[in-house]
Amino acid sequence: MSSTLSGHIARLDDQRGAFVEALDALPPRLRTLKPSPEAWSPVEIAEHVYRSERAVLRGLERQLDPEGERRELGKPSRAKFLALMVALRSPKKFKVPEGVSTTAPAGMTYEEIHEGWLSFPTQWEAILGSTPEDLLNVGLIRHPISGPMTLSQSAQFLAVHTARHFKQLERTLKVLK
Repeated sequence: MSSTLSGHIARLDDQRGAFVEALDALPPRLRTLKPSPEAWSPVEIAEHVYRSERAVLRGLERQLDPEGERRELGKPSRAKFLALMVALRSPKKFKVPEGVSTTAPAGMTYEEIHEGWLSFPTQWEAILGSTPEDLLNVGLIRHPISGPMTLSQSAQFLAVHTARHFKQLERTLKVLK
């Protein structure tokens, strides 16, 4: 595993930990309050982050399953991926992209999200341990905006995506407290 990939996963773990710490510190009634009717509550923000990472992990597991057939997604575009990273780091608001409705909040409890998050480091470990060297630079996951992403790009995307939504959580908490 490259040090870059390790770094992305470490940042993702740190971001996930920050979410858990922030939500654990909240009284349960504040976790589900919305700052406005159209805004997400803290637990809805966490659910979106959880569902996004779960979707990527499931996709990677399917693509890397030795019993299954890997789908050829095409060559990853560095330019499109960098544009996605710039967009995610900007303060501009975005709606959940078309085709990924499975990442929109659907009413999970914080306890369900927290329990699911606990399994993610083990899942990442299994994926990293089962990824053949020849698949490290091919598209394994398709993002609806940037297209095919490598394993490293997938981890980097999730780290930046989670950091973006942690800022959203912080803004939400300022309004709620």
